[in-house]
Amino acid sequence: MNTETDEMKCPLCGNDNACLNAKCGGESENTCWCNSNRFTFPEALLAQIPERLRHKACICQACVEAYHADN
Repeated sequence: MNTETDEMKCPLCGNDNACLNAKCGGESENTCWCNSNRFTFPEALLAQIPERLRHKACICQACVEAYHADN
């Protein structure tokens, strides 16, 4: 689990989250992978983020896909 607040690290697994919004200082907000219609971020997934890491960094694509595969 990630205990840092690095905005480029997934708060669930600690791997690179490939967030273009964070990488480009908010200028790529609409081109990030997470804006694809292919991905959803259910409340149950977001609830898995430790409280101290919420709203600090994006979940990575691998964690989103793993959540959907298991649910």
